[in-house]
Amino acid sequence: MKVVRIPAPAASHAALPTWALRLSCLAFAALVACGGGQDSPVSMIEEDQVVSTAAQLNDGRLHPLASPQERAAAARAAAPGFIPTGDPNAQTLGVFGPVVPWPLMPIHQVLMPDGRVLTYGSDITGIQGGGLHYAVWDPTLGTGADAFDVLPTVTGTDLFCAGQALLPDTGDVLIVGGTKTINGQRGYGTEETNRFEGAANTLVSGAPMAYRRWYPTLLTLASGDQLTLGGRIDKDSTIGGLTPLGGAIPEAATSTYASTPEVWSPTAGWRTLSAIPSDDAYGATTQSWYYPRAWVMPSGKVFVMSTTGNLYQVDSTGAGVLTKLKPKVALSNARLQSVMYQPGKIISVRTKASTTLIDINGKQPVVTQTTPTSRYRQFGNATLLADGQVWLNGGSADGNVTTNDYFVSETWNPATGAWTDGASATVARLYHSSALLLPDGSVMTGGGGDPGPFTNLNAEIYYPPYLYLKDGTGTPAPRPTITSAPDVLGWAQPFTVGFSSATPISRVTLVRTGTVTHDFNSNQRFQELAFTQSNGQLSLKTPATSGNAPPGYYMLFIFDGNGVPAIARVVKIAT
Repeated sequence: MKVVRIPAPAASHAALPTWALRLSCLAFAALVACGGGQDSPVSMIEEDQVVSTAAQLNDGRLHPLASPQERAAAARAAAPGFIPTGDPNAQTLGVFGPVVPWPLMPIHQVLMPDGRVLTYGSDITGIQGGGLHYAVWDPTLGTGADAFDVLPTVTGTDLFCAGQALLPDTGDVLIVGGTKTINGQRGYGTEETNRFEGAANTLVSGAPMAYRRWYPTLLTLASGDQLTLGGRIDKDSTIGGLTPLGGAIPEAATSTYASTPEVWSPTAGWRTLSAIPSDDAYGATTQSWYYPRAWVMPSGKVFVMSTTGNLYQVDSTGAGVLTKLKPKVALSNARLQSVMYQPGKIISVRTKASTTLIDINGKQPVVTQTTPTSRYRQFGNATLLADGQVWLNGGSADGNVTTNDYFVSETWNPATGAWTDGASATVARLYHSSALLLPDGSVMTGGGGDPGPFTNLNAEIYYPPYLYLKDGTGTPAPRPTITSAPDVLGWAQPFTVGFSSATPISRVTLVRTGTVTHDFNSNQRFQELAFTQSNGQLSLKTPATSGNAPPGYYMLFIFDGNGVPAIARVVKIAT
């Protein structure tokens, strides 16, 4: 497929790409998300109505009326390797870079093995629907127009609110489900699957699933197969949430959900886990169908945490085995954050900002409480940083609205259980925002607020405190360098890494490349690696099992004696 590159802007707006200049008077069709307070009903996250509205410009978004200072800041941020100088608090709070234009709404982000980022979710005007585009961003080229390849949809699938995972064998992106329009009405899931082939920047169709799925989770298993959970089927109450695809879909008022999981294998294709349908684990009950929260356990099985607080274990062999576990956690909703911050250890924000730790390393989970977050961030994002801390940004206490929205970020330290405030963003990141850790240790945050108060065709990059000198000047710190590392490794395998550093190496960490959408990064995970060092070489060993490190791609970070990380090397762990 021919790559379509967005043309350069006119000379009078040299700092801005064309796709950032033509939006200030755009009127577009947007989808509506209903609801209000912190425990609002399911309809808040359903998007099956279409209305016409004018595009609303966030105060931080670049457009033709942006000030000269805003344009100058965006131009500086477009330079390769840009790290902004911060104020004296940069060493403790980190720094948000300038607001930069983005060619589309980055509702979905996937970090690919070569360090580029696939972002998608709208077309270049911010419209969500079948006429989507895809922007493949090369962070090493900065954030200017030349850093993006903007690609049109070619398969006909509307991938808005699909599930996604990076395939461990090829490094391509498997995308499952999405939405479709029937008789002029949206709100129907699709059984279609697609693959984004990174080497060619090409989207191709794949074999269909048995069930239509809109908002599904896609999880890479310890075997390397892909498990899909949840998603909405359609609006027809006569079909039933457990009935596979078949026949026309009459319009009706009641939604149905795909409460039966499926597994995809690169050799055998799709199979249905017909023995384990569940409304509570990943179906109709209280939004459990909406990007179900699931992780691979150290045992190799899958842990599922329902919004009701019930905990489950899934064995995906054969027709499947679903086991309800003994403990229970507090209620939650699908707009809150959960992340596996260490092997077999999960932190989960529940209703009213209570924050729970779940240890799934034993036969039964061990549930404890940690210090609650200071802000109830509906539609915020939780991102594992290179040093293993959990960074929260964006969101609002009241959902996808600008009341009680949070510009200030905060970080949870697993070693202390404490939350500390970080830098503040310029732009509100609400529903349909995303955040992704990059190989240079920064975090791309973008999109959000649509449908709703904004159409954020922009991004801000967060630079954590570990990138700054600890001298109160806000100066970016010199970094160690990885000079050599293997490309492919197995499990429990010794290996060496060459490095250059002015101080001895203090830490080595492994962070799985992210695949994030709708405030859940289903495959991100972190672990520390033991090591020895001598004469510019580190001696290490990979994690022992595929339960602790499912096959796929990982960012390998080394930290110098001042706690500053090198730019990561992406390594593949597989058979």
